[in-house]
Parts: sequence; C-alpha cells; structure tokens
Amino acid sequence: MKIISKIADSYGLYSLHKKYSKKDQFNYVEEDVSLLNSEFSGFYKKPTLPRIHYEKDKLEKNYEIGKIKFLSEVENGFSNKETRFHYRKKLVTDNNINVIFVHGWRADNLNRLEKVFLDSFVERNYNIYNYVLPFHMERSPDTSLYSGEYFVSADVCRTLKSEQQAVSDIRALINYIKTAKKGKVIIIGLSLGGITTNLLSEVEENIDVLISLFYANDLSFTIFETEAGKYIKKDFLKNNFNYSLLKKSWEVINPSLRKPLIDINNILLVSGRYDKYVIDKDTDILWKNWGKPKRYMYNCGHSGIVLNKNKIKKDVLEFIDKRV
Repeated sequence: MKIISKIADSYGLYSLHKKYSKKDQFNYVEEDVSLLNSEFSGFYKKPTLPRIHYEKDKLEKNYEIGKIKFLSEVENGFSNKETRFHYRKKLVTDNNINVIFVHGWRADNLNRLEKVFLDSFVERNYNIYNYVLPFHMERSPDTSLYSGEYFVSADVCRTLKSEQQAVSDIRALINYIKTAKKGKVIIIGLSLGGITTNLLSEVEENIDVLISLFYANDLSFTIFETEAGKYIKKDFLKNNFNYSLLKKSWEVINPSLRKPLIDINNILLVSGRYDKYVIDKDTDILWKNWGKPKRYMYNCGHSGIVLNKNKIKKDVLEFIDKRV
C-alpha cells in the first residue's frame, strides 16, 4: 500500500503542477499584514445573520437541489462578489441535521467529498451544503489560470484575507442554520478545507461534529517544506522572502497555535502516513496541541480520499452516528 500511495501522490502532484502561476504573485505590505495579525478576535469577527437567496435548480427524491448566495462580510477582491454554497435540502424530514463540506485547494468541482459521503447522508435524511472556497470554481476571476490560484499564493495579505473570508462565510451559514432552522451542524473539510474547518472550531462554538480529512496545518510549512507548494516557494525566494517571515506573517491562520472551542470528543482528525502533500511532522503538531482528539492514521497518502474511500466512510459515519 505504501508504494501505491506514493505513486498515486506523485502522479497527483505531477498533474497539479502542470498548471502554475506564470506571473510572479508576490506581494507583501508589512503594515497590512501586521494589522491582520494584531487581533485574533477582530480577524475572526462573528458575521451577522445573512440574507440568503435560494436558487432552486430541481427536485430529486424528496430533496430540493440548488445554490444559495449571500454577500460575504470580508472584502477580498473578486471573490467578495457573492458567497456560494451548493445545497441539497430535504423537503420533509424528522431530523434537522446539516452537513457542510469544505473542499481542498485547487478543486475544480465538488465531487471529491460527495463521492465518499453523499449517498450515506441522503439515506440519513441530512441537509447538505457544499461551500465554494474563495477564488475557486465560479468564484474565480477570468484571469485565473486554474481554480484556487488566488487563494494560496505568494500574495501574503490576499492569502490571509481568503482564509478569513472562508471562515466568515461558513460561520454566517452556521449562524443561519442555528438561528433560523435550529439544526445540528457537522463540518467536513478536506486538505485546505481541513485548515478552514480547524480554524472554524477555534472561533465558532456552534459546531456539533468536526471531521478534518488529510488536513494541512501551517500553510507556510506546506509552501516551503512540501512538493505541493514548490512554485509558490519560488516566488517567495525570488523576492528574498524567507520561511520564518512567512510563518510569522501567517500566524493568525495557523490553527495549531490555539485550542478549539468545541468539545474535542466531537473532533475527528484523519491523516495518511505517506501523504506527500501534507506531512505528518506538521499534522502531528495540531493533534498534540489540541490535546490529542480522536485520530485515524491510515496507511495511505493524500490520495487516500479515493483509494481508502470505503474505510474512511465507515469510520467517519460511525463517529458521526454516535454523536448526532
């Protein structure tokens, strides 16, 4: 399994790097970055109850399927145009359990998590919301060479704002679910989405279950110490911007520096021993600093979300079923 996992991750990285930013993205304004890092509670200000607009696409097996939109409260260029969630809402249900999926960096569709969990959650009559991260898919400007190009990049401030916006957008939906719908909330994040869900747990107490899959932790580590960030690293090095300065600049979006507000018994972390995108040296730090919540370490790489799909689904569903 180790050899297969390494081959799969290597091929995934090769495919990933077929597209990379041709233009140097580097941008650093010390005053702006210092201001964003100066006050944690200000950076993660609680959003107000959003005015949500539903766009229904179709009805299917007692589910309404479509998109919801509302204005983001974080100013972040093109991605501020509107917040997007794709939803699948039960028309009649005897429970009110809501799952929010948060995809990974550079995803160009929402299929990865749905392929693992959607059928099981539909069987359980859960409502499902699929968040589109800033600068991904329909939130990408026409100038993007690929989905997610402008979320994580050598533009130090814009990366901070993108993570700030993601956390704010999802908190706004959680606020809506808890206030208007009185429902339970399960968050499932993958890779970069795992960073976002982990940060959410440190500022939002209204999360009933959190599942973080193949999560990255310290983005500066990912950029400078893993193959996944090699082209962004080149931009930093070209501009004499070193690892320690980036680490300090992105402290406010490093979840291992704080503790979750939610009960750690309701947190499940999943990692792969042979992951070449996010390395256990980094993911271990979060797990230990959080007080060692439940964690599964599979004998796989980042591609485990595909290769170990059935095992992950079984373990995650068992974890959730005991808590909701």
